[in-house]
Amino acid sequence: MRIEKTDEFEKKLRKLVRRNRKLKLLVDRKLGLLLMPEKPAGLRLHKIESAGIDLWSISINMNLRIMFTYAKESVILLIEIGSHDEVY
Repeated sequence: MRIEKTDEFEKKLRKLVRRNRKLKLLVDRKLGLLLMPEKPAGLRLHKIESAGIDLWSISINMNLRIMFTYAKESVILLIEIGSHDEVY
């Protein structure tokens, strides 16, 4: 399994990390957990059905979420990062 990012995701992540350098380490740690076969409860992983598209969400911290989809058999495509209100 590998992780890919949309251009929009990359842009938003860069903007967030610029304001908070420690956030990059936290995001990397959570994405590492996402790659594990057994997903830890701390990710708060849950499925979201939106217009017939299966999307998933994980929590980075109490305010920050990442929305993604399983794009191919072995690819996690990161689509959105932001607060709960921004992502949902």
